[in-house]
Amino acid sequence: MELPRFHRLQAPYYRLEGTRCRDCDERHFPPRTVCPKCGRSGLEPHRFSGRATLYAATRVTQAPRGHATLAPYAVALVRLEEGPLVAAQLTDCCDDPLPADA
Repeated sequence: MELPRFHRLQAPYYRLEGTRCRDCDERHFPPRTVCPKCGRSGLEPHRFSGRATLYAATRVTQAPRGHATLAPYAVALVRLEEGPLVAAQLTDCCDDPLPADA
């Protein structure tokens, strides 16, 4: 990801902001300008609740080159209450068993 785009997306990632289509009520994360479901533009901002269900999880023990000091860490797919499936790094759980580890 190029640097200007990275900084522009920091606020939506930290506040979990996306967009909502006024026509079909589909919610998207990250924010989009056109609804992929109905093809309409003019989406409005939407702040997600932050509530989600764990969809899948795994623990990364061999980090990519240059990130070895971060390992081990957990990553997951979570289904937001409002619908989108989002990839996320899980924090404060590396000593706990993950559902995928069972």
